[in-house]
Amino acid sequence: MADATHREVGCGVGAEDADEVLSIPDASLVSAEHTEQLIDNMERLRLDSGYTDLTINIEHRHFPSHRVVLAAGSPYFRTMFASGMEESHKDVIEIKQIEPGVFEQVLRFIYTGRVDIGGATVQELFMQAQLFQIASLVELCVTFFQDCMNEMNCLAAMTLADTHAHRSMYEFAKNYACNHFTTVVEDDDFLRLSVECITDLLRDRRLNCSTEEQVYEAAVRWLEHEPKRKALHAYDVLQCIKFPLINRSYLMDTVAVTEYINNDDGRELLDNAVMYHTVPSRRHMLASYQVTPRLSFPYYECAILLGGRLGEGLSNDVECYRSDTREFSSLKALPFKKRNEFAACAIGDEIYVSGGLRSGEFWKYDPTFESWLRGASMVQPRRRHAMAAVDDTIFVLGGFDEDQVLDSVEVWERKSNKWEECSKLVTAVENMGFVAHGKKIYLFGGKNSEEVVTSLVQCFDTKTRTCTLCSNSLPANDMCVSASVLNNRIYVVGLEGFFCYLPGDDSWEVLSDMLLPRDFVSLCVLDEKLYAFGGRRRGAKDNLYSDSIEVYDPATGAWCNAGHTPVPMYSYGCVRVFLSGPMKSKRQSLYASSGTDGTTRNDSRALSS
Repeated sequence: MADATHREVGCGVGAEDADEVLSIPDASLVSAEHTEQLIDNMERLRLDSGYTDLTINIEHRHFPSHRVVLAAGSPYFRTMFASGMEESHKDVIEIKQIEPGVFEQVLRFIYTGRVDIGGATVQELFMQAQLFQIASLVELCVTFFQDCMNEMNCLAAMTLADTHAHRSMYEFAKNYACNHFTTVVEDDDFLRLSVECITDLLRDRRLNCSTEEQVYEAAVRWLEHEPKRKALHAYDVLQCIKFPLINRSYLMDTVAVTEYINNDDGRELLDNAVMYHTVPSRRHMLASYQVTPRLSFPYYECAILLGGRLGEGLSNDVECYRSDTREFSSLKALPFKKRNEFAACAIGDEIYVSGGLRSGEFWKYDPTFESWLRGASMVQPRRRHAMAAVDDTIFVLGGFDEDQVLDSVEVWERKSNKWEECSKLVTAVENMGFVAHGKKIYLFGGKNSEEVVTSLVQCFDTKTRTCTLCSNSLPANDMCVSASVLNNRIYVVGLEGFFCYLPGDDSWEVLSDMLLPRDFVSLCVLDEKLYAFGGRRRGAKDNLYSDSIEVYDPATGAWCNAGHTPVPMYSYGCVRVFLSGPMKSKRQSLYASSGTDGTTRNDSRALSS
């Protein structure tokens, strides 16, 4: 009988089963039902003033509460009660300048995690959630804002987020405003934006508009809403406008006659726009922001990579790269027999190519008619030379003519479509970096006639047609380097490093190397950054040619990867132009054929037009 009783007390487990029962692992269990009851009970105690030890007064409303719950649910109250200040000892606390009906929702959320959000209360609820530092409630308000975002409230949400430094909501609202720009500029909330918000919005490249004139008119509307804005903020707002991209007729008929252009700052903005239209070869000298089109414009900026060397040999393909889509497409192939080491430059959107192995040929690509036109040949055939445009002239400098390294400089005049020798370099050089900056052309490094790789910097003044040596040389002896102008600075990249040259000071800065150091890089300015395409890993035993695309952002001072070219290669020319119309397919970029077709013209008179 005793044994039977023992087994019943032990839930029917005999001694021989005890070890098995004891070997069952412990478990941590949660009762959702109890949690829900606890929350409901706490909320009921608050509503019934049960065991409350604090009353919060807001205007005519009184809110009995529990310190421990407020401290647990709000860092604001936790800090208040732990501060030792007067409020930490009071039984009654008064809070001013908040809406009591919304505070009821805040208290309810602290106690239960539940809240009712509506369009009429969300703004005040967001502000109180920020005040009382309740992050989870803030995010619920943000989610509500985002789900209900429309053209009528996005700018109010943007202003609210800016006031409370909520970055993610600010960016979401600004992005919505960008996408609906032509609608939101008509809303009164647009006129109420702060100067910080209006400038940030107008500078955004994502503004969904078809012309820059629309942005200009929106800026003027904001400035003229309050008279004091003209005096205080006119230049801050107007410099967000890409004046060079405004239609020439509108620029002269509307912009030039306004009061905003009467001071020195406004006149400079107009002068830069006029220069953009009248002297296309100087466009790269303007602030990069000013000449970077909005993403919604009917034309786009792109890097053009002309021909080059592949692992299998030479290529005559012309590749077009868009940084916003990171896609390649093909343009009409180079019109001549495959050759290496030619040079290229651009005047506006027209692309010019000269020389190459045993060649003095000179060609222009017309993007409007998608055709190549042949011009007058150079006086001296050359390759590995420099080629740069200044005003309406193009200069070729140095290079190699199969017998010797050259020091000669030739100039081509658009009006005459003729080449003539005009000067000499200080030192004959080939395979150097080069770039036009103002009226001067700079040559960086290269190999001289003694086959010595140099660090010399030669400066050719196109006005006086004279060449001098700069006092400060390239920080390293190098050849096959590439150079480009970005915001009035000259960036030079090669196998030996990455440098920035300040022409006004004749000084150098040593910058961070590319992730994959190489020479023969195709360097181009896109989206206010430097893009480096392909190149050659000089001295490498395998994988000699690179397909890497890297981007340098001057704002961060760092390189990052941005994809790959269609094939490993280095190009003989790289220029930035604007093109319009849809891009051709990426497949065409990979398999574009080389050679000419019936649209190529061989006309020595064509380039003078």
